[in-house]
Amino acid sequence: MDMDKIKEQSLQFVEMAKKTAVDLADKGKNQLDLINEQTQLSKAERQLGALVYSLHKSGEENQPLLDKYLENIEEIHARIEAIKARMTPAEADEAAKTAADTADVVETAEAAAPEEETEEEDEFAGRPTKTCPVCSAKVDIDALFCNHCGAQL
Repeated sequence: MDMDKIKEQSLQFVEMAKKTAVDLADKGKNQLDLINEQTQLSKAERQLGALVYSLHKSGEENQPLLDKYLENIEEIHARIEAIKARMTPAEADEAAKTAADTADVVETAEAAAPEEETEEEDEFAGRPTKTCPVCSAKVDIDALFCNHCGAQL
C-alpha cells in the first residue's frame, strides 16, 4: 500500500466517525428537547388543573385566563409533534418510554413526599413562589400566567 491510499482511507474513516458523532448528537438533542417539552406540558397541565380548582373553589369564572392556559398547552403539543417529526419511529418510541419512566419516578417522589402542616392555609406551602409584576400576587415559581389577574409571567 502506498501512502496516498492509506491517507485516503484514513480520511474516509474520519468522515464516517464525524457523521456518526453528529448523528448521535442530533439524536440526543432531539430526545432532550422532547423530554424538556413533555416536562413543560406536565407543568402546564398541572397549573391548568390548579387554576380550574382555584376558580371553582372561589366561585369565579375567568375564561380569558383559561383560554391562555389552553393556548399555551396547544403550543407545547405542537412543539412536541415537531420534535417527534424530526425523529425516527424507533427514536420516538425510545423517547416515549424514557418519558414514561421519568413520569413514574416523579409521581412516586411526589407521593412519597411528606405533607407539611402549617398554621395558616397557604396554597404554596413549602413550594417556591414568585410575585406577579402586575398585581403582586404570590404565584407558583413555574407558573406561566398569574392565576389572579391573568398576566403573562
